[in-house]
Amino acid sequence: MKVSEFYARKPFVFSIEIFPPKTSEGFKRLKRTLWKFRNYTPDFISVTYGAGGSTRQNTHNLAAFIQKELGIEAMAHLTCVSHTCDEIERVLQQLLASGIENLMALRGDPPRDKEHYTRPRHGFGYAVELINTVKSLNEFCIGAAGYPEGHVENPDREVDLKHQIAKVEAGAELLVSQFFLDNTHFLHWRDRLRSEGVEVPLIPGLFPPRSLEALERMADLCGVSIPESLGNNLARREEDPLALREIGWEHTERQIEELIREGAEGVHLYALNQLDTVRRLSCSLKRIPDDKETVSAKNQVHRVTCTDASPAYVIS
Repeated sequence: MKVSEFYARKPFVFSIEIFPPKTSEGFKRLKRTLWKFRNYTPDFISVTYGAGGSTRQNTHNLAAFIQKELGIEAMAHLTCVSHTCDEIERVLQQLLASGIENLMALRGDPPRDKEHYTRPRHGFGYAVELINTVKSLNEFCIGAAGYPEGHVENPDREVDLKHQIAKVEAGAELLVSQFFLDNTHFLHWRDRLRSEGVEVPLIPGLFPPRSLEALERMADLCGVSIPESLGNNLARREEDPLALREIGWEHTERQIEELIREGAEGVHLYALNQLDTVRRLSCSLKRIPDDKETVSAKNQVHRVTCTDASPAYVIS
């Protein structure tokens, strides 16, 4: 099933992103963990793609396992990095042969030995070019990335927003956001895209922090801001891993609860293959109404003005 059908039929879609291990032993361990993920009923699971295609075959194998053995819809990531157009065509045909019909089409990050992304010889320079090629096959539901705080390589927010709109015009059927730690960024981004006529699902991506050091590294890499209160809480408990994990979970739980109130169409959890994270945060999804009409009626969102003059949202 194409995942776009979930968003058309369900009031709220729960999806998880995982990454394929590089070793055979790690691959076996993750498979065992994924059987336990299944107990928390994700609607689909996406599988990332290593820089330079370093885990290309593992991405395919893991997506096929999720699709065929777990019986959960899989969305395979595919990047432009280090691939010719012909190689990408072969990957697409391999995915189709395995019954995988959902694809996250990305430009991808440069390989670790490269400072900047460069167009591969006979390859694609931008995600929109990959989306055009995938769309021409008319076989896949195509997802693409969105950036509520702007792409780290593009300081011009307006230009960056136009790039995201171009992905939808090229054939992307949903946009999954870069992770964010303050829901205001996502809500502003969602409103702006809607005002520009974008009607596809706009899905918040959530990442539960586990330490301030790791979070700062990720935030710097992705161009994401860290709320002062969250940073202070993590800094105060930096010697207590269990407390750090709890702080991260509680912060993400609050994000989920607010996003549900604001009528989000789902959440995409960047779980880092962690079963405890999936177990804990899936509990935040149990209070969702059973039908889209109820959600629509309950989530009439209106702007109000906060004391700091930044837009906020309330439910009427």
